[in-house]
Amino acid sequence: MSLRWGLLGFGEAGRVIGGAVAAAGADLLVHDRVLADPARGPAVRAAITAAGATAADDVAALADREVVLSLVTPATAVAAATGYAPHAGDGALYVDLNSTEPTAKHEVAAALAGVRVVDGVMTGGGITLDGAAIPISLAGPDAAEAAGLLIGLGFNASVVGSEVGAAAALKMLRSVVVKGMEGLWVEALLAAQELDVVEPLIAMVEETLDRYPTRDFATMLVTTHVAHAGRRAVEVRMARDTVAGTGVPPLLSSGLVQRHERSARGLAAAGHEPGAVPTSLTAALEVLRGLPG
Repeated sequence: MSLRWGLLGFGEAGRVIGGAVAAAGADLLVHDRVLADPARGPAVRAAITAAGATAADDVAALADREVVLSLVTPATAVAAATGYAPHAGDGALYVDLNSTEPTAKHEVAAALAGVRVVDGVMTGGGITLDGAAIPISLAGPDAAEAAGLLIGLGFNASVVGSEVGAAAALKMLRSVVVKGMEGLWVEALLAAQELDVVEPLIAMVEETLDRYPTRDFATMLVTTHVAHAGRRAVEVRMARDTVAGTGVPPLLSSGLVQRHERSARGLAAAGHEPGAVPTSLTAALEVLRGLPG
C-alpha cells in the first residue's frame, strides 16, 4: 500500500518539492496557512491542484498522513511543528526541511514529542534545480527510513548524521565557506574596481582555484596554515590595509587578520615549529583545536 504524504507550506520551495512528490505518484495532502487568506488563498489552492496534490484548509487534515514534510519559512518552522503536533498520527515521520539552525531543529523535535522527527536540509543549487535533483541531507535516528522513502520517489537524499541537528549544522557550516567566499569576492572585487584590476584579479585567483580539486585545496590551505600562520598574519594585515586604502571597508579582511593572528599566537605558545606542515588535514585540525586561546 502506498504511503500517505503530507506537506506543510506551499511557498517557493514547497512547490518545487511538493510538485516532485506528487509527480512521483504519491498521495499528497498540502496545508498552507495562506489558504485561509481570501485574497491569496484561491491562487495557492489552484497551484496545489495543478501540481497533482490536494489542498487541506486545516492542519488537522494531516492526521492520517504517514509522512509529513515541513517546508515553511525558517521563522515559522517551530510554530508549524507546534500547530501540527496535536494532530500527528501514531508513528508519523516528520521531515523538517527548513533552512534553520540546529537549535530550531531541536525545538521542532521537542514540540513533536512522540513523533519521529528527521532533520533535513537542501543544498547544492537549491530550488533552482529540478525538485528531485536537489541534494537533501538528513539526520536523526529515523533518517535512514526517510532517505529510503525519498529515494523511492526519485529524490537525491542521503544520511549525514544520527542526531537531529546534524544536517542543519552541516548546512550552516557550508554557509560559512560559501557565503564567506561570496563576501570575500565582494570585498576584493570592490577594492579591485577602485584600482582598475578586476579582470587580472579574477584571472589570478582562477589559475589557483583551477589547479586543485576542492578537497585537496582545503587540505592544502589548512595544513599550510599551521605551518605559516605567523608569516601569513603579516601578509593579511597588508591585504587588509590595501583594501582599506581604496576606501572599501575591510570587513572580511579584518576578520582574516584576527583568524591568522590568533593561530599564530597559539602556535607560538604551543612551541609548534614554524614551517612544519602537518601530514594530513585531520592532523592539522587536531593541532589547531588544541591551541591555547
